[in-house]
Amino acid sequence: MEVVENATRLKARLLEQAPDPTRPGWLRVSLEVREAGPGGELPSLIHALAGETLVVLVGPEDRPRVEALAVGAGLVLQLRLRAPGVHTLIPGSVSVE
Repeated sequence: MEVVENATRLKARLLEQAPDPTRPGWLRVSLEVREAGPGGELPSLIHALAGETLVVLVGPEDRPRVEALAVGAGLVLQLRLRAPGVHTLIPGSVSVE
């Protein structure tokens, strides 16, 4: 499989979060997409529509910030598509809307 660097900017609402059962130190969050588009110069490979739910993996460097957020919080963040159905937060890209 060819790896293509990519970035997608999302505006979303936090639905739920829990430790990722297969990646120690990682967090698995569910987000309701409000808006999705390109995340800068890189192509956007995540084609989510408003109202869709995405599961996103958050790495250890961003986990404390995301864990501190309440369900329902509005977020702006950038994601990468790592493999089919595997979305990861680009480190340092999350902010509260």
